[in-house]
Amino acid sequence: MLASTEAIIIEVVFSLGALIAVAGLGGLIWTKQHHRGFRPAMTVILCGVGIVIIASLLNVLLFKTYAGVRVKKNQYYEITSLTTNMRASLASSQAPQQPVTPAAKKASRNVTYLVTHTDQSQTARHAAKAAQRQLTQHKQPDVAVVKHNYRIILDHYFDAVTSSTKAQQHLSDHAYQHVTQRPARR
Repeated sequence: MLASTEAIIIEVVFSLGALIAVAGLGGLIWTKQHHRGFRPAMTVILCGVGIVIIASLLNVLLFKTYAGVRVKKNQYYEITSLTTNMRASLASSQAPQQPVTPAAKKASRNVTYLVTHTDQSQTARHAAKAAQRQLTQHKQPDVAVVKHNYRIILDHYFDAVTSSTKAQQHLSDHAYQHVTQRPARR
């Protein structure tokens, strides 16, 4: 199930709980005016508040926010791991006439591993392997090819994260910007 679908379900449950609690408050006001017992109305209020608390806990336990979009926690960690390894693999190769460091080669292998083990499309797998070949087998890798392949990987990854085309593009753009950002000089 997509994160957006699960988020909608949790929002509906939260709204339902809030509606039940508000109805219980209305019932409490009615019972006070008619001098009835408060126990049934209080029970309805507590049920509504309980549902709201459960929905809130589910939201906190299941989701994190990446670039302002709610994603599942496991997807969030996959995204951050993927983008961190992509950025690390490009770190040494973005400077002209610099050989690719062993750490960058390892990071490119990590990208390929992540793409393979997160069940990405065949296109993304080929792009990851081509980027890895550029970074591990060439003394002067073609950084433009690696960046292009990383863009393909990110686009394919975010297709599976959410059904909204606008959110997919936003997430992909944000991640690509993070990947291609030059590291700060120390």
